[in-house]
Amino acid sequence: MSILVDFSNINQRLQDFDSPSYDERYAQSPLVHGLAYTLIALEWEGTPEILSDAFISKQKDSDSFISTIERLGYRCEVTKLKTLETIEGHPHPCFIEIENLSAIYLGTQDGKLLLFDYTNNNTIEYPLCNKSCLLVSISEYSRLFREPPPESQDRSNWVKYAFYRYTNELKSLIILSFVISVLGALQPFFIMSVYNFALTSSSQATLYWLTLFAFIIGFSEYFFKKMRVNIIATSGKDLAVHISQNVISKLLWLPYAMTSTAGVSSQLARLKDIDTFRRLVTAESTLSYFDMPFVIVFIIAIAIMSGTAALVVMAGLILMLVFCVYSRYIYSQATSKSSRANAMVSYQWNEILRGIKTIQGLPLLRVVQSRFSASHMQSTNDAESVSVTNSKIQAAGGGLIQVIGTASIVTAVIGVMDGTSDAGAMLATVILVWKALGPIMGIYNSISKFQSIKASSAQINNLMSMNDDKLSLEKSPPIRSFQGCIIGSGVNHRYTGAATGLTNLGFKIPPGAKTVICGPTGCGKTTLISIIAGLEDRYQGAVSIDGYNIKQFNNYRYRTSINYIPFDLHIFEGSLETNFILHNGLIPTDKMTEMIHFFELGEWLPEGLDTQLSQDKYRSLPNGIQQKLRLALGLGACEQSVIIIDEPFNGAEQENAQYFNRLFSDKLLNKTVLFSTNDPRLIATSNMSFVLESDGNSKYFGLTDKYLNSLS
Repeated sequence: MSILVDFSNINQRLQDFDSPSYDERYAQSPLVHGLAYTLIALEWEGTPEILSDAFISKQKDSDSFISTIERLGYRCEVTKLKTLETIEGHPHPCFIEIENLSAIYLGTQDGKLLLFDYTNNNTIEYPLCNKSCLLVSISEYSRLFREPPPESQDRSNWVKYAFYRYTNELKSLIILSFVISVLGALQPFFIMSVYNFALTSSSQATLYWLTLFAFIIGFSEYFFKKMRVNIIATSGKDLAVHISQNVISKLLWLPYAMTSTAGVSSQLARLKDIDTFRRLVTAESTLSYFDMPFVIVFIIAIAIMSGTAALVVMAGLILMLVFCVYSRYIYSQATSKSSRANAMVSYQWNEILRGIKTIQGLPLLRVVQSRFSASHMQSTNDAESVSVTNSKIQAAGGGLIQVIGTASIVTAVIGVMDGTSDAGAMLATVILVWKALGPIMGIYNSISKFQSIKASSAQINNLMSMNDDKLSLEKSPPIRSFQGCIIGSGVNHRYTGAATGLTNLGFKIPPGAKTVICGPTGCGKTTLISIIAGLEDRYQGAVSIDGYNIKQFNNYRYRTSINYIPFDLHIFEGSLETNFILHNGLIPTDKMTEMIHFFELGEWLPEGLDTQLSQDKYRSLPNGIQQKLRLALGLGACEQSVIIIDEPFNGAEQENAQYFNRLFSDKLLNKTVLFSTNDPRLIATSNMSFVLESDGNSKYFGLTDKYLNSLS
């Protein structure tokens, strides 16, 4: 039986997806079953585990179908048909919604619709009639090429295309801002008319009508402003979530070799970039950017009232622009010093985090501490200088606006005194001047934020342009299930600066073997395990599994086809069930409970799967319990045929070796298991041993009994 997916064997594919281990998943979300039928027909290369993890639950099944399909790299087309009689020729399989029935449309037969009712897990016939329906199908382009449209392939401008998704919302904001500006400019005219009529009292009816119109314009302006805020609150939030999810997803999809050496500060910087865009697209202050171009509306209105006042406002606007450019230069000078100091602090942090194991207890620690202290002090002082500079600029800008406004008002008053204007026009001019000056200070704020937005955009575009495991997922051989024959040939590895390393290793581990890797501390046991597990790809030689070089496979696809349990398995903040899901994907809860009972952890987990875990609680447990919990979470449902464990029961081998004997005779009986240890009790549980010399050379590879006999 081939270890790769056989697309022509539809029955085998259906059996894989109809495995009893997924019954609980289908019961929770029946649409997953319907998606499986759709994807099998498209010759999708994924596995049930990938589909289960990729499924996005929404209130409506149609929305869930679209979100999940697009997450897998396809694109959907939504069609509404007025009558089922026109469904002939529509691409299938696809999602269909007829009144209260949601199903997968498989085609037509004998004048009837053939539907897969995923809720009840059966195929039904439905008559062609005049009922309307909703169809969600996969576009012909993505059926053939399995990728988004070409315009979204320009990853170097990913942020721009992210905003293009909301073109209609941006257009709405521009139109609403223009309407609000026009209404804001009209309102002072009505107020002027009300004031003049109140003085002349020529017609009370006209006065009432003008007052009513002024109120109507005021309420209309409020209504349209409310609409703008709602767009920011909904679409802005969606855009922020879209950017956040994709950037974090990109970080998670980057190759392990790349992220394992990345500085902590570089990863935190991406989160800062996300926050920059989050504040940009969700803050109400962002609306001032849409108001700025329409200041011209108020200037035109002021010109109608008083041409001289309009000229003063125009001159003030030009003066404000000059002030913003100059203040931006001053601000950038202050921030450049702070940026250098912050970079030095980040560098010192990374030095400490990278070398913490080697500098503890040495005189070098004092040097690092003094350097970090000095750079942190400089960063603090420079940050204070930036804050003071920004405050001064804000105060100066506010004062300049006051001067511009006062000059414009004085000009309007002079017009009244000269008799070229009346008091009502002066009142309207005063209101218009302050409405016009409102968005002007936003010019400075936008200039001050422009550089940070530009820098964040460049960083995110650079990140999204990188090649990751997801981009190569479709090009990798699709793995169905490994049999477990692992062969290494001429494997060499040496870390930078190391005098020794793995040297010309060769081995052949048959399917179902229980193999131990042992040797002195520092001989390369964990490095060899990392190579076989696909974590470390910087080595020479070849490692193959079932005849396929592991470098042929996409890293994600390979690592999800085996089960690797690291020495420092991370415990997430949340329930025990959540940790099982995060480490194994969605598996039946009875499998979780079974594993907890197997390792006899019930006493330490009184609330069962609802027990809340954290790093602190995990560390507070006895070492033996920690190790058993690590293995329980790592093994999960024991579905993979290749299990790799780094230092099982580390420090607690004596009292826990019995569990390995039970695992190898029960749950892992037919699995290929590879683990590292130096404990004789655990070595005795294996049937094959790979012993390394202290310099990374091979000392022995063969049956464990012979190795143990040589020690006695």
